Amino acid sequence: MVIVGDPGSGKTTFLRRFAFEACGGAAAGFPIFIRIAELEEHISNCLGRKDGGVPTTAESADWLCHFLESQKWELDAAYFEKKMHEPDTVVLLDGLDEAPDERTRQKIARLFENATVHYRECRFVVTTRPASYEGLATLAEFDQVRIDELSDEAVERFLEHWSAALHPGDPVAAGKHQDELLFALRARPAIRRMARNPVMLTALAVVHWNERRLPEQRAELYESILGWLAKAREKAGRERAERCLTLFGHLALAMQTQAKGRVRQIGRRRAAELIAPQLRDTAALERIGRAECFLEQEEVDSGIVVSRGPKLEFWHLTFQEHLAGRALAGLTDAAQQKVLFQGYQLYRPEWRETVLLYAGLLVSRQGPEKADALFSLLLDRQGTTLADQARCAGLMGAMLADLKASGYKLQDPRYRELLGRVMAIFDRDGSAGVPLKTRVEAVEALGQAGDPRLRENNWVTMPAGVFVMGEGDDAHEVELSAYEIGRYPVTVEEFGRYVEDGGAEPAKWDQQLAYPNRPVVYVNWFDAVKYCEWARVRLPTEAEWERAACGVEGRRYPWGNDEPDATRANYDETKIGAATSVGLFPNGATPERICDLAGNVWEWVADGYGDNREEQTNPIDPEKVEYRVLHGGGWSGVSTFLGAAFRYWGQPEHGYDDIGFRCAREVSVP
Repeated sequence: MVIVGDPGSGKTTFLRRFAFEACGGAAAGFPIFIRIAELEEHISNCLGRKDGGVPTTAESADWLCHFLESQKWELDAAYFEKKMHEPDTVVLLDGLDEAPDERTRQKIARLFENATVHYRECRFVVTTRPASYEGLATLAEFDQVRIDELSDEAVERFLEHWSAALHPGDPVAAGKHQDELLFALRARPAIRRMARNPVMLTALAVVHWNERRLPEQRAELYESILGWLAKAREKAGRERAERCLTLFGHLALAMQTQAKGRVRQIGRRRAAELIAPQLRDTAALERIGRAECFLEQEEVDSGIVVSRGPKLEFWHLTFQEHLAGRALAGLTDAAQQKVLFQGYQLYRPEWRETVLLYAGLLVSRQGPEKADALFSLLLDRQGTTLADQARCAGLMGAMLADLKASGYKLQDPRYRELLGRVMAIFDRDGSAGVPLKTRVEAVEALGQAGDPRLRENNWVTMPAGVFVMGEGDDAHEVELSAYEIGRYPVTVEEFGRYVEDGGAEPAKWDQQLAYPNRPVVYVNWFDAVKYCEWARVRLPTEAEWERAACGVEGRRYPWGNDEPDATRANYDETKIGAATSVGLFPNGATPERICDLAGNVWEWVADGYGDNREEQTNPIDPEKVEYRVLHGGGWSGVSTFLGAAFRYWGQPEHGYDDIGFRCAREVSVP
């Protein structure tokens, strides 16, 4: 069997645990644990010698016993030869990927294949990273299994053991520590995702123990995690931890500033060339070789970078973004400005996280004055058009939200003035004199830089009561309990957190990412339900959706009884031809300021499109039906579709470019 798993997934730990269990109990056997890198080094040192008993070819199965005899266990090759012909022996071969190059891995693979023929009675288990297990390095006649990510239950089990070990004999303190750590891990999607890898989960647990918390300021959190990972692999012959992070920072910033845009993966040789200039204590001609050696060592055990076929990438994109921000913060002021403002790339979506983390590092490592200077520079260059000012306000708002945990407060009064001008486009009065095209450009620029509205509490409470559901012959009174409904449809930015945490990407996701504050589309009914389960909310029932749109007074449209026009909704007569940022049409909002219930995108609700509309209290139509109900009308729909009571149907397995959804939940208890 060959076990494939990413760095930190637990391949070596699994083999060691198996060896331990095989030494006793029901799984008793005779385990032989071999690090493949040590075996390969032994073969390289011995091959070609004329000493008696040395195998003559690199692929000979005899190397296994020859290597084991060399381990000074006072057991000779004959002993191991005998044991490896016995059925209870299991040979555990760890780290095929640690062989120095592809050619050597291929030779080792042939050796193992020959061994399975020569020692038919015993069993062989090999571990490797996925990038190293391809082509001629694969093992014929070996079953392949893959180590999966830790499940939520496994994470909790780990934390239970961890907390009990930290507080032996004190179950109350252990339980409290476990609850605090579990709460901290669940607070952010990026952290939840990271915690599914055993090494990263350990790193988070160590940081939490050392600092009695997980830092709320993200730059501090990633600095702590990366610092621990770098120190954990620090040993003789390796770069010191701080030096390691500095070198990776230069690589990350170079990957961020490639001429054609940010890259996630880079060839090893090119990576070494980018790091080499920083190795000034090494002769110029030797720098690339030393850089390649550094990268090879770090790929094996740092957890910071990993192999992806012939290329290298950072284990998590946020590691690359943080290290790039770290390197940026270490440049001179003039160099920082050149990187950020050349082509105004600091406003590009792929730069957003790097800029946010960079600002956090300025505050934590250099003091608030450095952040003051950065914000002043942004305000000096805010631009003259509303779109330019919107992107400046959006980025600054995102930076300030990220810095809130550090206690930083911006002193420059120009930011409030700027924010007031930009956010006025979401008010009925403030938007009146601004052409629609200008508002579209401004709101999309705001979304790309960071829409502050999406960081607010956007739940609207609908009180319990009776309203008239349906229209015409279908009209009937319905009583609803109190509930909360989202002010906006779920946006691309919000759905992106779900995707980052392992959720499925909808169609054309890369294109949607360019418009973070638009409603997410191409989401089928099942995807919408899965998102709601992840977010611990639910889809609104048809009655709840309709109550929000028509009110207890029975409005024809969300805004009232006036006929639709291009100032109230994004529909066919508005002539935009695509979904628009949420809340762009304040004149079309309900009195409670619930937006986009008419136009923009159709919205899935919980109900099936059945005939059962007779329930009078908290109704929901049967779930096991062929179609699901849609409400609201999309950007391509006619005015008839915008009616609060107009209902349509869709096949739940299909998603389109004009279908999204919004969420509901029970009323929060203070």
